[in-house]
Amino acid sequence: MPWSPTGGNGHSAMVVQPAEPAQLARPANESESVLFQSLILPHAGSAQVIVPWSARAQELGARRIGQERGIGLLQAAWARQSPSQPFNRQELALLGSFFEYHSLPADREIIQQDEYGDYMMVQLNGVMAVERAGPNGQPVRMAETHVGDLIGEMSLLDQGLRFSSCVSLTPCELAVLTRDGLDEMMHNQAQLAARLVLLLARKLSVRLRAVSSKLK
Repeated sequence: MPWSPTGGNGHSAMVVQPAEPAQLARPANESESVLFQSLILPHAGSAQVIVPWSARAQELGARRIGQERGIGLLQAAWARQSPSQPFNRQELALLGSFFEYHSLPADREIIQQDEYGDYMMVQLNGVMAVERAGPNGQPVRMAETHVGDLIGEMSLLDQGLRFSSCVSLTPCELAVLTRDGLDEMMHNQAQLAARLVLLLARKLSVRLRAVSSKLK
């Protein structure tokens, strides 16, 4: 709505008309703008379509692992990632208190392509296949995950669509960090949470640069 207050001399002041959205410059390819708008626009999904870990765990028949054993497995798994991960054993014990720990049998689709999610996993043991549907609809294996690997961290951060599916090839034990767990960590251990988010951001940056180099 135009702004037109009355001036002190009784005459109307100049009307300032805000620019219409259509007058603003837009990218040549409209779809590219999402790369820059994702931090300020709500995603297209809603709370009703996000698949939380609690629902997925029940669907898969996941068995809960005790926290003490789970933290020990997390410490051992990420010790194998050194020096790429920034947490010492004591910090991992504190970090691990915000995770849930579960075991799953082989041949379970733990993450489904194109669903909305809000959790990530750390592989504690076993092997999983990362797959994406090909042009004919059949799954194409992109990679296999191993002990210490992070899986699904992008959706933890933005609650967006899953890029690929993850299927357990062997029995697996997983550390799962949900969005609620991350929020709790930020509230109670802000510095630790910030370092974890920085680790995830660096991992996503490396992945994006790798994809960009393939497009050149």
